[in-house]
Amino acid sequence: MDSQSAPSWFNADVSLGAKKDATSASNIKAALTNMEKANRARKQYDVPALKVSPVLVAISMIDADYQKSGLTHPQYYKQGLENLAAGAEPVNMWLGEKSNWKWNVKKNPSLAAYEFVPNWGGVYNDVAMGTNGYKTSGHYLNLLNRTHTVMGMAHMTGNSDYGSVDAFNASSDDPNGALSLSQYKNLVNEWLSK
Repeated sequence: MDSQSAPSWFNADVSLGAKKDATSASNIKAALTNMEKANRARKQYDVPALKVSPVLVAISMIDADYQKSGLTHPQYYKQGLENLAAGAEPVNMWLGEKSNWKWNVKKNPSLAAYEFVPNWGGVYNDVAMGTNGYKTSGHYLNLLNRTHTVMGMAHMTGNSDYGSVDAFNASSDDPNGALSLSQYKNLVNEWLSK
């Protein structure tokens, strides 16, 4: 990822280390738990585990903090695909869209081949976004996207409407500096113990 400045809203929404911020110790720990759940879900569907990209973790933290007064995709860094979840356990929420995916495939059987390998264009976009008579299944598809190799996740607890918001960013770009989830967990736990 190329060097890019912080978004104009950064100072208003990001409070490094503050209790409810995505950068707080408790929220970093919660995000780590969610990363483990994401990889367990991928394993359940026979999709390879994701490594952790420190860049995507940072982007996820900024994206989560952007949600302090609502719920919207900031789309500032445009690095990979993003899922947001508000007020609930994110991985199960995203997996819950599987029933929508099945409904969409029943409506259009040609979609079946794209469950774990997306084809971004045409009707697939309608399915992901839930437009033109399809049901939203993009979060499910992003979580289990076989082409993704790295992820970042963040959890924040300062949303005025939902309480908490989780951000998940995943990509097939950015393998440099990626860590296994185990390596990342060890680093986080070492930092938390200080």
